[in-house]
Amino acid sequence: MKKLFLPALFFLAGCYPQSEEPEPEPLTVEGLKPIYVSESQVQTVEALPPQPIVRLGKIYYKDQTIYVNESYLGVHVIDNSDPLNPLKIKFLRIPGCRDIAIKGNILYADNAGDLVAVDISNLDQPKVVKRLEGIQGNVSQNFPELYQGYFECVDDAKGVVVGWEKATLTDPKCWR
Repeated sequence: MKKLFLPALFFLAGCYPQSEEPEPEPLTVEGLKPIYVSESQVQTVEALPPQPIVRLGKIYYKDQTIYVNESYLGVHVIDNSDPLNPLKIKFLRIPGCRDIAIKGNILYADNAGDLVAVDISNLDQPKVVKRLEGIQGNVSQNFPELYQGYFECVDDAKGVVVGWEKATLTDPKCWR
């Protein structure tokens, strides 16, 4: 009888209702989220007032002017005629810009998947003088380059991804 009682006790113990476990807290992590622009905005190059430098990229010096690439967003223009007091004068918004070069009055920059030549002789009205479309392949990025960690999945309905920024993410579904 003892042999029958012990297995029956374990069976009955497993039949008692289990206490309900609370829902797990959402996973909150530091990661990257996409920077979107609309299809029409991606090809627009424009002069804006000076902006704060956040993601420093390539620096180019020409004629006492410093051109600082703001990764994925554009180019800061700084008057360096007085090196002790450099003065931010303009920001050239060029979506997807990661690299720049200058020859004469022409600034060459990547503009998402295109290469653009911009006349900067009048910084108030930069003018795209030539565009080579699709030279860098797919405009949109499905994941951040050279990054390993969590990121917000790309939603093509929100526009074209021209870069990535640090963010606090809740329950991210993408990781690399």
